[in-house]
Amino acid sequence: MRGKKPKERKNYILRTENGTLVEVTREVYLEWYQSRRREKYQQEQKQKYGVCSLDVVQEGSFAKTSISQEGQPEEMAVRSECLKKLKESLEQLPEQEAYLIYLLFFEEVTVKEAAQICGCSRKTIQNRKKRILKTLKNIMKELGIEGGCIYFN
Repeated sequence: MRGKKPKERKNYILRTENGTLVEVTREVYLEWYQSRRREKYQQEQKQKYGVCSLDVVQEGSFAKTSISQEGQPEEMAVRSECLKKLKESLEQLPEQEAYLIYLLFFEEVTVKEAAQICGCSRKTIQNRKKRILKTLKNIMKELGIEGGCIYFN
């Protein structure tokens, strides 16, 4: 685990959802602490940049996408059209590439975690991501989306 670690203690105690205290090992506590920091970071990134999330992926195709429904009807119509084109673009990617994009951008898995899932190096994932995004950009250009027309909230 990189970054600041909690100080050594005799006992490590976590509070469950129902409020009871449970004593855990240092390893469990450190994993919980790291996941809490990751959640906080991801929430900050969502607030700063917005997020697009896929709720369900079925049989290699992106089935359902949720976006904010706030704003003017015109803005919602543009978002809806762009979202439809984004789905089409993602569906044109090979299944493995679409899965990697799903992991990295919609499941918010880190590059390191994606490398472990795919059984390859971090650098390989970074190279694939770069290549896939370039391909996706070209596909979206063909569909009439240039420079990104959607800001997800």
